Amino acid sequence: MKNNLRHWRRSRGLSQEALGKRVGLGKAAISKLERGGASLRDVTIAKLVDALDVTAGDLLGDYASGSAAKEGPERLIEPERLIEPERLIEKVERLIERAEKQTEKSEKSGDIANDEETDFGYRRVPLAHKAGLVRDVFTSVAARYDLMNDLMSVGVHRLWKSAMIDWLRPRAGQRMVDVAGGTGDIAFRILERQPSAHVTVCDINREMIETGRDRAIDRGMLPSDTIDWLCGDAEALPLADASQDAYTIAFGIRNVTRIEAALREARRVLKPGGRFLCLEFSHVSWPALAGLYDAYSLHVLPAIGAAVTGDGDAYRYLAESIRRFPDQRRFAAMIEDAGLGQCRHRDLSGGIVALHSAWRL
Repeated sequence: MKNNLRHWRRSRGLSQEALGKRVGLGKAAISKLERGGASLRDVTIAKLVDALDVTAGDLLGDYASGSAAKEGPERLIEPERLIEPERLIEKVERLIERAEKQTEKSEKSGDIANDEETDFGYRRVPLAHKAGLVRDVFTSVAARYDLMNDLMSVGVHRLWKSAMIDWLRPRAGQRMVDVAGGTGDIAFRILERQPSAHVTVCDINREMIETGRDRAIDRGMLPSDTIDWLCGDAEALPLADASQDAYTIAFGIRNVTRIEAALREARRVLKPGGRFLCLEFSHVSWPALAGLYDAYSLHVLPAIGAAVTGDGDAYRYLAESIRRFPDQRRFAAMIEDAGLGQCRHRDLSGGIVALHSAWRL
């Protein structure tokens, strides 16, 4: 039976370990209670109510009533239902229809010109509306984004991210910003490698930020200690000029509406001598692998996405966006055009992904 223990623990800024110490239980026991895998005894309920400063009714939720609560401090997510292909197609059509209506409205008011368009996967959409469409994509997959990455890359994304941190080599006392890093995966890796660094995670999608913040609390990483969370646009970062020692972005730059603007922002927030490091899907350099990878990413990934997150459209867009992204050399030229120097790149897994490194000189 469900309860609201996880909600109240996180709202109080407590890790599972910290709450366990307050009530005399281990981290594993707290985790099991949150999942509803163990029954709550009266003495345990009393301790939790006291430790979290909530009423028993608020804490117990469905557990107390014995039925699914319609209202409460947190509506727990039900298991995702699979979306049939017809519904997936309808969802994409609705997104495009909404964008077209927004375009007509903007054109009538003179807000945007008719020729201001950009890529959204294989489709052309109004420039002013790409950010909203991308936000919708990541809102739909936020809760299971990291699980999906494991499935779509067969776990290899972990090796790619480790390679990124190896090349970054974070040092003690450095301040870094991880852009489009909502779930916190890169930030956590940086802090595991260098605990005395400070990372600001910035993402345009609030749901992704909330997912990452909750994961950080579960790990005992409280805001302002070594990590901060900002909801902001890569094209207009809410950070001061020359304030960061390093700027990282993993699998996010291709989703930005104006990549050139985001690169200029990276240079703006970096200190002189600061490091830019980008991990992104790129263009396969092994001919034998190219055809197989194309078939897998365009046909298999959306099917996995539909099964795991209930949203195959989101992963169809992600696969298509990879094809529209500049190749390794062209992207390196864009980085240098933005004012960053000494740009180099490394292909990983035959060019399926690439790491680009540059500096603010």
